[in-house]
Amino acid sequence: IIMFTLAAVFYLISNHYHIYEPVLLPMSEIDRSIPFLPNTVWIYLSEYFLFLSVFALSKDHENTNKYLYSFFALQVFSILIFIFWPTTYPRELFPLPEDLNFVTYYAFNSLRLADSPANCLPSLHISSCYLSSFVFLDEQKNKFPFFFIWATVIGITTLTTKQHYLVDVFSGLILAYVFYWLFHKYIPYRNVDVDQANR
Repeated sequence: IIMFTLAAVFYLISNHYHIYEPVLLPMSEIDRSIPFLPNTVWIYLSEYFLFLSVFALSKDHENTNKYLYSFFALQVFSILIFIFWPTTYPRELFPLPEDLNFVTYYAFNSLRLADSPANCLPSLHISSCYLSSFVFLDEQKNKFPFFFIWATVIGITTLTTKQHYLVDVFSGLILAYVFYWLFHKYIPYRNVDVDQANR
């Protein structure tokens, strides 16, 4: 709870207060061709349930620790990029439709008010979701396809909700794999249970 709270606070600070002016990135042909689908915001917001599900379902204590360390390190690394090289998205080109149902309009508008269009590259939304799905590469591997597909669908909605550029998605995926490899495969961990048993 403390880790997720700190990550959220750090993100919101870097999202609203910038050392440099956030810059627009060039839109690719794919970015321009993807339609604005406001109702997909519900899938976009499901990332929070994905995080909670992964944490709750993880049964291996060491793997859970690796997940928490890698997740927090990913947040810090990305936030440093947001501070020193902030990017932004032209959301003003995609106003919410007036005929959008009230509940979706309220949820989407609240998201836009809380989360400014800055902090685009890399997509922390994407990297956090994929990194979470990678937890099941090390245990309960039968769950990995479901969570990987869930993360991918969320990734698509970052484009259909006009929150991110396509390059943000790919950079987020690459970053997720790098931090998974670094914290789950490269860095050695001390087994506390074994240490206590040896005393």
